Amino acid sequence: MLKKAKNTQYIIFTDLDGTLLNKAYSFKPAEPVLNILKKKKIPVIFCSAKTKAEQSVFRRKMRLNHPIIVENGSAVYVPKNYFKQINTLKVVLGIQSDKIKKEIKTLQRKYKIKGYKDMTAKQVAEITGLKLGRAKLAKKREFGETVVESDKKALKELKKEFNVVSGGRFIQVFGKKADKGKAVKLLTQMYKKEFGKIITIGLGDSENDKPMLKNVDIPILVKNGPQEWAKSIKRIILHEK
Repeated sequence: MLKKAKNTQYIIFTDLDGTLLNKAYSFKPAEPVLNILKKKKIPVIFCSAKTKAEQSVFRRKMRLNHPIIVENGSAVYVPKNYFKQINTLKVVLGIQSDKIKKEIKTLQRKYKIKGYKDMTAKQVAEITGLKLGRAKLAKKREFGETVVESDKKALKELKKEFNVVSGGRFIQVFGKKADKGKAVKLLTQMYKKEFGKIITIGLGDSENDKPMLKNVDIPILVKNGPQEWAKSIKRIILHEK
């Protein structure tokens, strides 16, 4: 466990699937550490591809009241009265998902490509292992789309207008002006204004975590299979889950 330096505030940014959550989407193995972090008043900020609706459930279950970064950095939500000097409650960096879904629908005329929008909540639950209620929340995407299968040519076309990155099992499509790194930088500045000296820590396991890991002081890679994309990240710490 980190020993808190004098007059320094630690801030932790963490991915959810494959990082804070295990394969069963449970955070129970992490509970002892979360309890210690609460006692030390170290914020744990979700930085995930998950929707606001999904993250809100986990934040409530973990009894956390910190900002969240949703849909791969597409938006940042800050609880009311969280910062003393900043009144911002929401910052949108991405684009509305309707634009992405419309482009995917156009591409479906020529290519094989399938996203959450083409599936029922029950079908999403079946391929993800999520319970039906959680699958419904996963479909509530505001700023992007999850692609479960696609021709390479379709992804190439999507990349012309959007960010297209691997989120582990599936492909995440979202606005080019958004990524986890930009959202982390934005929140880091807010915390610096509030606390002065801070040290940021990031934990992730997938390619869409790369921008986040490149924009924290201490990047930690959770080992989940081949991760060639992480070789370019300086000072990265490998954690065997």
